[in-house]
Amino acid sequence: MPIIVLTGVENAGKTTLTKMLSEELTWPWIPEFARTDARVVNQATEHQDLQRLHDAFRRSLDENRDNGTDHLICDTGALVLDMWSRTVFHRPLHGAEETMRNADLHLLCHTLNEWEPDPLRTLPRLSDRIALQDEYRQRLIETGVRYAEISSTTPSDRMTEALQHIRTLLP
Repeated sequence: MPIIVLTGVENAGKTTLTKMLSEELTWPWIPEFARTDARVVNQATEHQDLQRLHDAFRRSLDENRDNGTDHLICDTGALVLDMWSRTVFHRPLHGAEETMRNADLHLLCHTLNEWEPDPLRTLPRLSDRIALQDEYRQRLIETGVRYAEISSTTPSDRMTEALQHIRTLLP
């Protein structure tokens, strides 16, 4: 079962691109769990909340595999949660690298220049997001997972770029 995970810093258009890819490919998708988590939404997040979200994501991957899902797109995943934990709490998440290795391809979405406010976003300065994006790239390299970068800025160009990378995986 090919698993594609969209990853990257906030304000990178991951959710928009995930939805577009899911619709275009007619693949099911796993949403970003943090978006609907009460502790995250209420800005009361602690390290154990990120671990809980990671574990829920991992279970969702396992359930999809057990249910015979052929293809899967994920709006964020273990890397985003682990980077969040390392950045804010200075602690990694247990099992994050193993979960990352379950994906066939990570698409590192570059942050967009124009800031779009969102209750979960905390980095309005482009230079801060780019610096963190470099850390994401480094973690992908260190972990040894397959990844590609989505650097286009318009939704249609990002979609074309993502589809080209995904098609390299498919027979």
